[in-house]
Amino acid sequence: MKPVTLTIDGRRISVEPGLSILEAARGNGIHIPTLCFHEALPSRGSCWLCIVEIKGQNRFIPGCNTAVSEGMVVETSNAELDAMRRQSLERIIAVHCGDCLGPCELSCPAGCNIPGFVAAIASGRDVDAVRIIRQTIPLPGILGRVCPAPCEDACRRHGVDEPVSICALKRFAADQATADEPSLPERQAASGKKVAIVGAGPAGLTAAWFLLVAGHEVTIIDANEKAGGMMRYGIPKFRLPDAVIDADVEPIVEMGARFSLSTEFGRYIDWPHLKQDHDALFLSIGAASASPLDIPGEELEGVVSGIRFLRDSASGAAQNPGRSVIVVGGGNTAIDAARTALRLGAGSVTVMYRRGRDEMPANRIEIEEAVAEGVELLLLSAPLEIEKTADGLAVKAIAMRLGEADASGRRRPLPVEGSEFTITADTVITATGQFVRLPAEAAPGIGVDRNGNVRVRSGSMQTDVPEIFAGGDCVTGPDLAIRAVEQGRLAAEAIDRFLRGLSPEGPVRAFNSSYGERDQAPSRFYERARPAARIPVPELPAMERRRSFSEAVSGYTPEDARNEALRCLQCRCRAVDDCRLRDLATEFGVASCPGTETHENFSIDSSGVVRFEREKCVDCGICVRTIESSGEGQAVAYTELIENCPTGAISGRKS
Repeated sequence: MKPVTLTIDGRRISVEPGLSILEAARGNGIHIPTLCFHEALPSRGSCWLCIVEIKGQNRFIPGCNTAVSEGMVVETSNAELDAMRRQSLERIIAVHCGDCLGPCELSCPAGCNIPGFVAAIASGRDVDAVRIIRQTIPLPGILGRVCPAPCEDACRRHGVDEPVSICALKRFAADQATADEPSLPERQAASGKKVAIVGAGPAGLTAAWFLLVAGHEVTIIDANEKAGGMMRYGIPKFRLPDAVIDADVEPIVEMGARFSLSTEFGRYIDWPHLKQDHDALFLSIGAASASPLDIPGEELEGVVSGIRFLRDSASGAAQNPGRSVIVVGGGNTAIDAARTALRLGAGSVTVMYRRGRDEMPANRIEIEEAVAEGVELLLLSAPLEIEKTADGLAVKAIAMRLGEADASGRRRPLPVEGSEFTITADTVITATGQFVRLPAEAAPGIGVDRNGNVRVRSGSMQTDVPEIFAGGDCVTGPDLAIRAVEQGRLAAEAIDRFLRGLSPEGPVRAFNSSYGERDQAPSRFYERARPAARIPVPELPAMERRRSFSEAVSGYTPEDARNEALRCLQCRCRAVDDCRLRDLATEFGVASCPGTETHENFSIDSSGVVRFEREKCVDCGICVRTIESSGEGQAVAYTELIENCPTGAISGRKS
């Protein structure tokens, strides 16, 4: 038969008669979006996403069941068509409900596939678990020990009993990988490009990992004698042993990273020098300078910053701080310094903080462990002056009360008139804040804000100088290691695009469907789970660990790790990485939607060969047509049924 000639998006093509417009376009590499179409099944035209405009007729028709005709002129994309598709998607998504990503994954700054690695541990696939973790977090041993685990606060298991011990499971996977010596990730072909990284902390090491995987050469510059940054010199060994840091750094070394240690940026080397043989620079200098108290006497002998105290301890230079120690501050540095002082021989350690215990920014678990070890909390108190006495130091302080909330969202501490008091100590440790000391002349042209933090474009971490990127504390100010890991990965991906001649800006954020906040899933979602107590992570007794720098927490045994991992509710959709509905919603900019459904029809049926989640079904009809196409008397091909579903409503019984 004579071919039919038509024009689609300005291209003149000839196709077999009888084809639909959608089939003709696909056969010629022209994209028309569709949800309900499948090339092996009869078309129904129910989703209306494949609508096209027939020029000259002012008609909008579904491309999947409209046959081509001679001389037809078709337009597949314009503002009006896209608006109609967006409306159709919004209508479809209004009846679709479920979690694309689990709340744990969404709350993780690094975006770690938590359900994926937890499922791998549950089934004994520990090498797979650490491989999944390293797709976003290349320092699993470190983060498995020091991350405050916002993912656990978001865990839907709260609706049953207690959250899954995600951080401990991450540590378990890392420790098993160290023992099993897994293979390194496959690197792309060498690009011939070179990147210099300043700072060997979490952001710098993370950026190095992903740049090496992308095929670039990497040189890491750091002022310290060993890599690790504040993770090595600001976190005590009883929380994060050197061997764990070394184990996470070793793969980066094996992939070819070069380290230039004991080299201070701005003193021994700068960007004008580096750019002679490097194509890009990533600044990831940590917040290693202590903020002053701005009170009289803080310069006296016996008064030391928490950062200096912890660094001296890490390097073996710290001495017994005396019988009594006062630590001023309420963050992680203050708590770490207090616990370290006990281990160095202090008889008593008191943490003075100007707000209440609930307002302390330190990790809850670290506060609890410090108190169990004997650290005392002197709350709603602030120092006014430090004086030298014959017996040591006298700290004049004042009681505080909480007023209205300040810019941080916490209630502002206000002095209580006439409440002054004095306490004595042999050593006073100040830990009220820290900042980044960035030598601006070492990287000319980069912009900084009023706090001295580097200004970057959030989508690329690129500074005002195109070749210079930045992330971690030097961008955010003092922040969590997991946040620095996130920024290190984002920067590495942006640098890779930049070096390949592309825009450094990242991809559009993917659409995400959700049941809503942690406790807003359907009641029957929680009722499906069997109650099972959270398995405690083994640790040394408080009185034993208070005088020891041995690691305080020993981690799960394989049996405990498997049982804890089995508590996971697996909220992440099994089809999230291959979901046509999600891809289309992302393509057309449909807003991510929190759940607002009443969930009256919620059900997950795993009684048969497949798993069916009713609230994810949008009645596209593909499953019905798949079954009908099997033919009378033939067995249904369940693999095809699962693969054909465009929304994840039908999946295998096991992920």
